[in-house]
Amino acid sequence: MDMKEILENGLAALFPVYNEGNVTMIFTGDGEQLLVRRTCKTVLKNLARFYGIDLTAVREHYGNFINKKQGVPIPMAVNLLLIPVKVRKSPLGENDGTFGYVNFREIKQVADAADGKCSITFRCDKSLLVLVSQSTMREYMKNAQLAENIFLNQHFHGYDEAVGRSWENSLEHNEVLLREYLLKLLMEIIDLQRNQALK
Repeated sequence: MDMKEILENGLAALFPVYNEGNVTMIFTGDGEQLLVRRTCKTVLKNLARFYGIDLTAVREHYGNFINKKQGVPIPMAVNLLLIPVKVRKSPLGENDGTFGYVNFREIKQVADAADGKCSITFRCDKSLLVLVSQSTMREYMKNAQLAENIFLNQHFHGYDEAVGRSWENSLEHNEVLLREYLLKLLMEIIDLQRNQALK
């Protein structure tokens, strides 16, 4: 299964599990569970390749803004912003990894769980127990919101000016206006969803 197929229904989370080896479980946006016979690290690299992203550069860039070197949120697209979070305590192998990734855009609720853990419920109503407290997870979400604001500003700043220079005839102009309207609508939807996720 390739990345395009996985992303067709959105991505809520990806995290390491043991299932005849160290593999990756994916929750899609519509609640489907997919087992990918690759490590979480490999799946993340494949995602980055799909979006044309340099993971090292992205982590450094957004890490500087939030003043963090570890646990840096990774914006990949307007609907995909991955928050690294610890999901297992004692991996069997030295390089098996303890971190999974949850999509900030898909988080519906965060609730306390036993022993300093918390439960993340996604919009698809799947839940994931993570090994950080609710307050720590909310801090991660605040950092993700900041990274998202920076991402959107960098990628869409100056859009109006570019639109003003891009059309030469009325048909082209109407297409540009439609694109501009759809982009503004998308930004409003993202703001509404972000505010809902933080409640």
